[in-house]
Amino acid sequence: MKLKTISRYRNILRAIGQGLENLEVKSFELEVSGSHYVVSGKSKKSHSACAPIAKKSFLSLIQNVGRRKALGASGSPAFYFSQLRFIRSDIELLDGKGKVLRSDVDHRPPNPHSISHVLRMAGAYLDHTNRRLIKLSWHHRILTLWYINGYGIETREVFTPPVLYELRGTGSKTSRRFPVEANRE
Repeated sequence: MKLKTISRYRNILRAIGQGLENLEVKSFELEVSGSHYVVSGKSKKSHSACAPIAKKSFLSLIQNVGRRKALGASGSPAFYFSQLRFIRSDIELLDGKGKVLRSDVDHRPPNPHSISHVLRMAGAYLDHTNRRLIKLSWHHRILTLWYINGYGIETREVFTPPVLYELRGTGSKTSRRFPVEANRE
């Protein structure tokens, strides 16, 4: 079976977000490294819930996390992860699994507060404005994007989820009233 190539940020970032949601990630940093997406962050899951990492691939851990949720990890300490690489095939598998899960929700709208939805909206913003992602961070429900704009200048913008949704509704490439903060570095 040949996998469909995913090339738009909204699809790539949503798939990565779905994987991170399965690990109950609280905060993270994502960097683009060539064709890889490298993630480091903090999860609500305990060390014991993620012990299989040594024996299995990270993708396997993400895909099988539902079985371990029943065991429960409430009240357990968070764990930190570093340098998790998502390659094209990982993203395509997560995207395919996400499509199946989304088709099983009886056509309910997506949770606007989920990491995958926030990342999809950020990806749509990058796609719509033809910007190249360098890195992003998600901390305390604030999303920070670093990207190369159309003039080749590295730019940083900070968003809250409501601001991203409002920005999406405008359809404007040039509107500057929506970002919480924009700084050039």
